[in-house]
Amino acid sequence: MSTEVAEREFASLAEVAAEIGVQAPGPRHVKRRWVSTVAGGHVSGLTWGAPPSGLVLLHEAGRSARQWDRLLLALDRPALAIDLPGHGRSDRRENGVYAPRRLAGPVAEAIRSFAPGRKVVAGAGLGALTAIALSIRHPELIERLVLVDTLPGTLGPFPAYQAHSSPEEVRAWLAEHRPGAADDARTELIQEADGRWAWRHQLPAAPVLDDETLWSPLTAVQAPVVLVRGPLIDAAAVEEFESRVPDAHVTTDLHTTLGGTP
Repeated sequence: MSTEVAEREFASLAEVAAEIGVQAPGPRHVKRRWVSTVAGGHVSGLTWGAPPSGLVLLHEAGRSARQWDRLLLALDRPALAIDLPGHGRSDRRENGVYAPRRLAGPVAEAIRSFAPGRKVVAGAGLGALTAIALSIRHPELIERLVLVDTLPGTLGPFPAYQAHSSPEEVRAWLAEHRPGAADDARTELIQEADGRWAWRHQLPAAPVLDDETLWSPLTAVQAPVVLVRGPLIDAAAVEEFESRVPDAHVTTDLHTTLGGTP
C-alpha cells in the first residue's frame, strides 16, 4: 500500500483520537496487510504498533477491522485486527457463505502470517463465534479467548444493508438500525458507478451467522475463556455460560481485559 493510499484510509484516526482525547497515531503505527489463503482469495488485516502483537481482534458481521479503532487508540498496545472474509478489504466469497466454522481457517492463516505465535484472541458477534471455532481447530494459536458480548445463540437477525444516495443517509440509517456502528460511515463506504453509496461488505439477505452448536466446542476450549458482558447478554445467558464453562471468567471491563502489558 502506497503512503498516499494509507494516509487516505487512516485519515479518520486523527478525528477519532481527538474525540476520545488521545494522541493520534503516527503514519507508520497502523499498517494494512494481506495474505493469500488456501481456500482462495485474500484476507486483510491491520497491524497496530510494532510486532510482535499479543492481541488479535475479530469484528462483528457487517463491520471490519476498523470496528476496533477507538479501543486500540485508547489501549495503545500492539494488536492485529483482521477483516473477516467478505468484510472490509478481505475478498468476498463466491458462494457467499460466512458461517463461523468456515471462517476459522482463513483467520488462522492471517494470524500466522501477520502475527505468528499464541495470542489473546478477542471477538464480538460473528468474530466471537469464529474465535470459538478457531480455538478448537487451531488451539496452538490461542493463549486466551475473549468473547465480547456474544455467546452461541445470542446473535440477532442481521439488518440488510442497502445503497444510499449520500453518506448522510448512511449515518441516519446507522443511527436507527446499528447505533454502535456509526464510525462505519467514515471507513467502510464505497461510491458506486451510479453515485450511490454502498457497504464494502458482502452479506446475503437474512444471512445465517449464528451457530448454537458452538456451545459444545466452547466447553472444550483448553485456553482460559473470558466473557465480557454487555447489553446483549442477559442474566440467563450468563448463568448458562457459567454452568457450561465453570472455569471461565465474566467481567464488564473490556479495556482492563485486553489492556494488560503486551
